[in-house]
Amino acid sequence: MTIKPVPAWLVKQTGTPDVLVKGDIELAEPQTGEVKIRVCAAGFNPIDTKIRAGLAPILNDAGVLGCDVSGEVIAIGDGVTHLAVGDCVYGCAGGVKGNGGALAAEMVCDADLLAKAPQSVSLVQAASIPLVAITAFEALKRLAPQAHEKLLVMGASGGVGQWAIRLAQESGIEVFGTAGSNERVEQLKQQGVYADLHANAAELSGSWEQPGFEKVLDAFGGESLQKALEVAAPYAQVATINARNNYDLTQAHAKSLTLHAIFMLLPLLTEKAGTGKGRKTYGEFLAQLSEKIDAGFITVPVAQEQQMSDVAEIHRTYEAGELSNKVVMIADF
Repeated sequence: MTIKPVPAWLVKQTGTPDVLVKGDIELAEPQTGEVKIRVCAAGFNPIDTKIRAGLAPILNDAGVLGCDVSGEVIAIGDGVTHLAVGDCVYGCAGGVKGNGGALAAEMVCDADLLAKAPQSVSLVQAASIPLVAITAFEALKRLAPQAHEKLLVMGASGGVGQWAIRLAQESGIEVFGTAGSNERVEQLKQQGVYADLHANAAELSGSWEQPGFEKVLDAFGGESLQKALEVAAPYAQVATINARNNYDLTQAHAKSLTLHAIFMLLPLLTEKAGTGKGRKTYGEFLAQLSEKIDAGFITVPVAQEQQMSDVAEIHRTYEAGELSNKVVMIADF
């Protein structure tokens, strides 16, 4: 088995952003069900900071972060039929225990987690899509909103919220949303969303005979989830992407609500390459999403582009609460 050193950004011990250092990792050739890609870009996600800080103890053995990746296939293992050498691909393919990370010049990935990237957006921008789009997809799959139901997205201007809007509208669902500033509320309205500030979520349904929403997606957590429980109608379903907190579930009990916790990284942590139906579902969704993007049915939010060598500063900026846009990091080794 050929093993060669590959440059990467490493976390040798958890801590502040200063623990991110440049070094080399040993990368083997792809095994059955895997591909090797030359990394074009990696998407930044908040989970990266939690893993780096040790708050989420799921760092991989190599110490390489980066869940979202885009790049070019340069080698293929046995059993891979939907991808070929030279294909431009994207996916949420690693950065956690048991999987390599995208903050490297090359990456070996489970082919089931990858799909051909959309051709109508740059390969760099494609790295901004997978984790947030898949999370929104998983949430909507659980909620299963129908055309006659009203979907409320708390935190609709964020990464997951933006994709929830796009996927729901593409399916003909009427979308309501909340945001944290008047500027973002106006941006949501321009996208055809009935929008207001978080604090005014209840007023979005105030004119109905039976106030409340049948389907609610909390795309933030904390106070946002608490508010989601308050504005849900009796027997409603509520999905959240962040249930890590203490909550008063009085409203959930009083209204007989169903609560869905969405953790899209679970298949990466619990399934092995080529064996998990969850992983395969993710790749198939991304393949379908590429087709819809290229057909013009769904637009991709524009991410801010920075260099991968800026990764520590990106972490600092996010933890200071000053990162207002999705960021993709271009490999610059």
